[in-house]
Amino acid sequence: MLHARARGIAAKAVMSGMARHEVESTLEEAALGHVSLLYVAPERIASELFRARLARMPVTLIAVDEAHCVSQWGYDFRPSYMRIPELREVFPEVPIVALTATATAEVAQDIQPSLRFRKSNVFRAAFQRPELTFWVSTGEDKLGRLFRILDALPGSGIVYVRDRRGTLDLARTMVAQGTTAGYYHAGLPHAERERVQSEWLSGKLRYVVATNAFGMGIDKADVRSVIHLEPPPDLESYYQEAGRAGRDGHRAHAFLLLDEGDPERMLERVRGGFPSIDQVRKTYQAFADMHGIALGAGEFEAYALDLRDLARRAALAPAVAMNALKALELDGSIALSEGIHTPSRVHFICDARTVHALRVKDAKRGPLLETLLRLHGGLFDSPASIDEERLSQLLQWSVDQVRNTLIDLRRMDVLTYHARNDAPLVTLLVPRRDAQRLTLDPRSLADREKRALDRAGAMIAYCSPSAACRESQLLRYFDEPLTKTCGRCDRCTRRDRSERNPDPGIDPSDIDLLRWEADHHAVS
Repeated sequence: MLHARARGIAAKAVMSGMARHEVESTLEEAALGHVSLLYVAPERIASELFRARLARMPVTLIAVDEAHCVSQWGYDFRPSYMRIPELREVFPEVPIVALTATATAEVAQDIQPSLRFRKSNVFRAAFQRPELTFWVSTGEDKLGRLFRILDALPGSGIVYVRDRRGTLDLARTMVAQGTTAGYYHAGLPHAERERVQSEWLSGKLRYVVATNAFGMGIDKADVRSVIHLEPPPDLESYYQEAGRAGRDGHRAHAFLLLDEGDPERMLERVRGGFPSIDQVRKTYQAFADMHGIALGAGEFEAYALDLRDLARRAALAPAVAMNALKALELDGSIALSEGIHTPSRVHFICDARTVHALRVKDAKRGPLLETLLRLHGGLFDSPASIDEERLSQLLQWSVDQVRNTLIDLRRMDVLTYHARNDAPLVTLLVPRRDAQRLTLDPRSLADREKRALDRAGAMIAYCSPSAACRESQLLRYFDEPLTKTCGRCDRCTRRDRSERNPDPGIDPSDIDLLRWEADHHAVS
């Protein structure tokens, strides 16, 4: 949304955590034609607030991002996406475009009837990335191999790890070894995430060590390497994350560093992602108790998620509680927003004369009102996102002074003020139910588990030290016609080197092959 606004597009979004009157105001603006681009999660399609205004909205295009979520064969299927075709009933002539970067041919074919396309119509860019070398290395010393990569290759990059604690530990180790690095995960405060992202984009930090929360919407063209220290659960995730390297078209590398136990640990995590119905019921009941949600209440309300407290109340491990929430999401009961940044918002609720009088007569609060009006038009009509840090700089106040003054004005019924929220949120998509009567479709769960294990199997096959060309494997998975092997990956490089200079003692995981590969396969 911010990128759209920066381009002069009147863009608004309906987000989790917004108050009811803010949702109403945003949707009413869209219905009146004051919004050119409206971002809305598919879960909102079922809400009365949305449907009451839908027919009045001057819609000219329906765009479905992450469209693989529509398909039950997709790696991130979400039942709420199945409600999108209901828009066709209201706007039968409006074109619809489905966008995804990670759809197999099977998923692409499934998306179209699911969204009620009138005929097959697929525009498919090539999956092949001739500037990107895919490299898998298996051995005992991951850190040693990582630092050999950092020494061998110039430029900036991303190191992906599985857990949040690992981001901090590894970033500190990299800094101690002389590499400028920051760490990033969804649990960090928004200001800290923004700082790390900004310093990496500007080149102040060479590397970011991150969970998979990092990368969506970030467009840094000159990333020279993306390094995974554990295998993702599927090739779709891996290709998307690895593909953040080399977007400028110049030479780049995607590394996957493994030890012998990684494939089995990955399978265990996939299997653990499907908890028992008893664990799901315990998690659901604990969450309702935490927030005092009465039976039949809470529909489309967003609640903060403290995973550790939830797990403690449910007497489950945090990972099990999170997987139970994900099972409820797949069932269409809730929507998870992990670590979403909901900006601070302000909306004037008094008349213009009152605000004018305060601006003129109130030396304590007037300067803030003056600055708000100068920065944000239409504050009397609809809420606006604000940045307390920017306001503090313009006013030469402390951030606390800005926040306290906004709270004062809220108490005076001059405005509404919702401070930003970086916590994960859970939105109930249906009224709260009796946990003991909660059921999940066993056939559907078994089917999802089988597909998840099949995708994990494809990831493991890709990692095999005896596999064929890495790029060829990826292209075959995404149903792209094969022409020839890439000649750049660890498998092709070792085979090519062996043919030129036979040496049966070469270890296929040897990162020193990179230097040989760089000499023989330059990519402009």
